Amino acid sequence: MIPCGSTRGFGPWSRIYTVSSLSAFLAELKHRRVFRVAIVYAGVAFIIFQVADFAFPALHVPDWFSSAVVVLLLLGFFIAVGLAWAFDLTAEGLVRAKPKREAAAAKAPHHPLVGNKVLAAIAVLAIVFGIWSWLREPSPGGAAISSIAVLPLENLMNDPDQDYFVDGMHEALISELGKISALRVISRTSVMQYKAALKPLPEIARELGVDAVVEGSVLRVGDRVKITAQLMGTRPERHLWTDDYTRDLRDVLELHSEVARAIAKEIKVTLTPEEEVRLASARQVDPKAHEAYLLGRHYTSTGLEPDLKRAIEYFERAIEIDSTYALGYTGLAGAYGWLGGAGILSPEDTWPKARAAAEKALGIDEGLAEAHTSLASVKYIYDWDWTGAEREFKRALEINSSSADARTWYADFLMAMGRNDEAIAQIERARELDPQSIIVQMYAGGFILSFAREYAEAIQKVGNIIESNPDHPWGHWILAYSYAGQGRYEEAIAPLRRSMELLGDDVNDEIGILGYLYGRLGKKDEALSQLDKLGELIAKGRYVSPLSRCWIYIGLGDKDQAFAWLEKGYERRVGWMPFLNTSFFFDPLRDDPRFQDLLRRMNFPE
Repeated sequence: MIPCGSTRGFGPWSRIYTVSSLSAFLAELKHRRVFRVAIVYAGVAFIIFQVADFAFPALHVPDWFSSAVVVLLLLGFFIAVGLAWAFDLTAEGLVRAKPKREAAAAKAPHHPLVGNKVLAAIAVLAIVFGIWSWLREPSPGGAAISSIAVLPLENLMNDPDQDYFVDGMHEALISELGKISALRVISRTSVMQYKAALKPLPEIARELGVDAVVEGSVLRVGDRVKITAQLMGTRPERHLWTDDYTRDLRDVLELHSEVARAIAKEIKVTLTPEEEVRLASARQVDPKAHEAYLLGRHYTSTGLEPDLKRAIEYFERAIEIDSTYALGYTGLAGAYGWLGGAGILSPEDTWPKARAAAEKALGIDEGLAEAHTSLASVKYIYDWDWTGAEREFKRALEINSSSADARTWYADFLMAMGRNDEAIAQIERARELDPQSIIVQMYAGGFILSFAREYAEAIQKVGNIIESNPDHPWGHWILAYSYAGQGRYEEAIAPLRRSMELLGDDVNDEIGILGYLYGRLGKKDEALSQLDKLGELIAKGRYVSPLSRCWIYIGLGDKDQAFAWLEKGYERRVGWMPFLNTSFFFDPLRDDPRFQDLLRRMNFPE
């Protein structure tokens, strides 16, 4: 039972006592200026937060320092409030604060801690910074950001020998972001142009045609790796997000996916259920196997025969270390595909190995867009499985819609099938994704047009490309092909020879094409001399396509010899065979029943 005189309990006396005590406490807080100190401190702290959020990323201030500032400001709030309660500022200096009744009796003059004008100024500044912060935020729904570029990551190891590792992290982050279909992600070829460029971000974004840019750095210490990334909006320029992630090297694949998911969340991009699963399905990897894989990727990027062969050695080493490492097989498929597609090695020495590696990679991880692209290329160039090739190209683009490589290869396939409008659409999309790539520019600016027999337009466009890239062999090659397509054989010789000069030892098809031109001009001796040059290449151990001889005999008008070498091309499944239906080289043979029989055997769609 509650005593009659008690103030505890649920009666009216309890409520009066509680309200009275709370009012007295609040009055005491006001008297000691605790409210004013709290408001001033909060306003100043808010301004500091906003300034730090804007300035620290631009100054590359370490994240630990930013965190320390936040913690100190939070601790400082309680210290400031405590000091306001305990002390008072008077004419005699800082003294211990007196309760309200004692202070009223003493009537000691007070010096306000902060005057009304200063308080108003702080309030105005806080409001201004609050509005500014709100305006810097991306628009709701992420609609403002639909395209992004990941600039080359900074190597914080200060060791050039570790550039391959940093470049590998950069490539992987681009690949992970490319899995998000709602984003257009610029290919690595284009962004690498800015590795040493001192251009402002808005200018880079304008040149690449993107809404946002990711900057970052990589630090590797022992078996740990740290990646720091920040996201900058460019329309208008504003800092959106920054964070860092540290993982064991075994979890490096998960690291890439986590950064990609964080960026997608920040710009409010909606992921499909399949994308959610794909970005969350990274496996652990043996650090030594991953190291070998990254070295393989480094050497693959040059496209030179010695480097491609060395890349294969590294990919094979990665697979030896970990036979379940899918990326090792993917890299192997790509390297063999490059050697076969460029005609550096024979088809039988490259494409079957590329197929086996791609199928092995997809057996381990079906969600590898690059492996699907490699398999599609094998089915297209070597197997002549047109339906299977298109299926694999489409699957690669379902997984990574931002893959410029997949779109370029797909455009090449569509061109061989005579589906020129679709080919142009794909290569234009590839150019949006990789605007600085000279290969994509050559495809878009002439190669596809010349095979579509739009020679005049191809000559005009490739001429513009040659002006800015005079030392690239492809432009001169396309120009020569387009001239020849118009029957301007004499004019085609000079650009073809220039292409051969730039290619150096990597000539094979070009010798055959030159022989074709001489034959069409009636220069029989010059045409036959090209057969001797092909024989010299074979004597040196170089691969020579049977179609090189075929073209020379077509130029000379010797159909029987032309068909004999064309049949050898069929038997060896050489790279030019898919273009039988589209290239003007074969026009003199089209009415022959032997040619029609060959098309049927290759299962060309009717």
